[in-house]
Amino acid sequence: MTTPAAMTVSYATLLERVGHFLFGIRSSYSADQTSDIEECIADGLRDVYSAHSWSFFRPIYKLTTVAPYSTGTITSAAGVVTLDGGTFPSWAAYGVLKIDDDYYEVNTRDGDTQVTLEDTTVTQATAVSYELSQAEYDLPTTYEAIEGDLWYEAGQSDFYPTVKQRHDSEITRLLQDDPYTDRPLYYGIRAAEFDPTVGSRRRLALYPLPDAVYVLHARMQLRPTMIDSTNMYPIGGESLAQVITEACLAAAERNFDEQHGNHTRMLQELLPRAIQADLM
Repeated sequence: MTTPAAMTVSYATLLERVGHFLFGIRSSYSADQTSDIEECIADGLRDVYSAHSWSFFRPIYKLTTVAPYSTGTITSAAGVVTLDGGTFPSWAAYGVLKIDDDYYEVNTRDGDTQVTLEDTTVTQATAVSYELSQAEYDLPTTYEAIEGDLWYEAGQSDFYPTVKQRHDSEITRLLQDDPYTDRPLYYGIRAAEFDPTVGSRRRLALYPLPDAVYVLHARMQLRPTMIDSTNMYPIGGESLAQVITEACLAAAERNFDEQHGNHTRMLQELLPRAIQADLM
C-alpha cells in the first residue's frame, strides 16, 4: 500500500533524483557532489516559490495574548524594580510596567524578582501595587509577515472589529504618548534582533496593551526555507511534488549542462497548471 509520504517530495527523494541525473548514482555522494545537488535543489525551490503567490505560503496563525500580571508588590531604585510576593513572567523584558497612572518600558528581565526599566530615574521606596502588560509577541521564525487585519476568535465577541495594521512607528508613538490597557485595536510588525541561524526575526506589537487573554487569528506569509536531512519536506511538497522535482532537475540542466532540456520543458508545462489549480 502506498503511504502518503511516498507521494510527496522530500530532501531524500530530491537528493536521489538530482544525484542520479548529475552523477549516475543514487547514494554515497562525496561532499562536493552533495553541495552540487543541494545548489540545484535550492535553485529549483526558488524557481517554484517565486513563480506565484502560492496559497500554502499563507496559513492561518493563532496568537493568544496574555493578561496583565500584578501579583505581589514592587519597589524600585534608579530604574531597578524589585518584586515581593510574585515572580516576573518570562516575557517581562517585552513588558510595560504601570505604577499608579504612569507607564514605563521594561529594558531587561534580570531575574524572577527583578527587572530594569528604560527610565533609570524611577524610584519608589514604598511597596506599591503594579500592573505589567506584554507589549510585544515573538512571531515564529518561519513567518515573514502578516497579511491584512487580525480577527478575534469566534465566541469572544461578535461585535469586536478586526485589529487594523499600522506602521510600527505609529504603534511606537501611540504607546509612548498614550499607553493604556484595553482590547487591541491596532498592530504593527517590528524587526527584532538578527539571528544568523534563522535570519531576521519579527515581533508583533499591539495597541492598546491587551487587558485580558484574547485569541487572535492572522493570515501569515511563510518564509521560504531550504530543506535538509533534518527538515526534509519543502513547503507545498504535498501538492507540488512533481513540479518541485522537475524544477530541481531543470536547475541541474541549467547549472551543469548549460542548456534547457526535457526537464525544463516539463516544468514549463506543469507550472502553469499548478498555478491555475492553486487559484481555484
